[in-house]
Amino acid sequence: MNKTSSRLESFRRNKKKILIISFIFTINLTQTVSSDTPKQLDKSCENGVCFREQDKGPCIPSDDEPRLFRWDPVKKGHVRELELEEGKTYKMITLASKPPLFEIPDFLSESESNHIISLAEKVGLRGSDLHLDEELEKNKEFVRGNASGSVGKFLNWDKNEDGLITRDEIIDFAADFKYLYLSPTEVDDMITKLNIWEFDDDQVTPVEFTTLPTAAMDGYMNEIKEKHPAHRDRFSNQAWLIQGKRADPLLQTLRKRLSKLLRLSDKIIRGGEPLQVVKYTEDGHYNAHYDSQPVTNQSHVKCCHLELSLLPHCRVCRYATVLYYLNDVEEGGETAFPVVDETTFDRKTYLDTMKVDKFNLMQYCHDGNVVVTPKRGKAVMWYNHFLDEETGWMGEMDEYSLHGGCGLWSGVKWIANNWITSTDAQWAHYKSDHDIDDR
Repeated sequence: MNKTSSRLESFRRNKKKILIISFIFTINLTQTVSSDTPKQLDKSCENGVCFREQDKGPCIPSDDEPRLFRWDPVKKGHVRELELEEGKTYKMITLASKPPLFEIPDFLSESESNHIISLAEKVGLRGSDLHLDEELEKNKEFVRGNASGSVGKFLNWDKNEDGLITRDEIIDFAADFKYLYLSPTEVDDMITKLNIWEFDDDQVTPVEFTTLPTAAMDGYMNEIKEKHPAHRDRFSNQAWLIQGKRADPLLQTLRKRLSKLLRLSDKIIRGGEPLQVVKYTEDGHYNAHYDSQPVTNQSHVKCCHLELSLLPHCRVCRYATVLYYLNDVEEGGETAFPVVDETTFDRKTYLDTMKVDKFNLMQYCHDGNVVVTPKRGKAVMWYNHFLDEETGWMGEMDEYSLHGGCGLWSGVKWIANNWITSTDAQWAHYKSDHDIDDR
């Protein structure tokens, strides 16, 4: 074999080896990409999402092409470390998957928390509560006589069926038929104010029931449920703080940190509502509720943040909620999520089959599947809506996002809420009324 033939044969053998090595490398690369190991892939934004090293999150879309992002909860207890400011990382801990619910300890420093409280006090807080006017109540005339319906039936009051109605059975009746949870003192007050002589010996017989002023008792209990701080759906005071270019520097910084936490463009964050700061005092609470409203059968209704003049004839569209605890609380004041991570949940069935009022977080706070204890600086973040994967915009409301503030038994509780507003795809080209560049 001459030198030329020898070199040609050597080249062919080397080429074959290169092809084999390339094939093996390709297989290994494919296996690496499809495994759970961190991966470096396409860093360009497509539909608001790009791929980076695992848990670093996607890139933040530009204002020219904003889209929504929704963190994958992975599993309960999963911990991510996010760099939300240069050189400073924050832990984000998964509390639940339905909806994705996260806790971020020390999201705010003590000084930041205190500063937000002082800003709210400077602006002035307005109450959501209605207090009973004691003098007015003393002189108020209630309808006398027997009530019709369930209130007028002896057996509905006589729970143990012993032929007598006691004060404790008034408490039972109020809970069973009105979802009203009276204390013994409140029962005594009602008996005194309505001058119910039938309870002079602490019990009512069937004969005495014929003169028992059940209509007045019914009206009294309805009024307590509507007006009394401990029994209303909500009892708190709040202030609203803008976060735009003219806002306090801390509030501007918070908005930037929020954008990185949620992986959303500044345009979407700017379109959110002002920061709501809430103060709860003793008996303060907010019974279980939703922060947003369903899209189904309402997609033709414009979102409120797109045209504030439409209020209240519009649809609340809050894609996500970020709640901050601004102080440590003496007793109570937890945030409860009654149905997160339930296997199945249907709101109508839940309401129809409730034996007690699970929405009442003065009474049933710790029946919730997840209950978060307040701690200064902690943030809790969750999604009120699904993400529409096809459009990159807001999908249907997630009914598992039911939540509320539990009763505060002592001390004061301060929180703040950032609501991240968005729209379903058909309204995406509208600008939020909250997005005013110079405010």
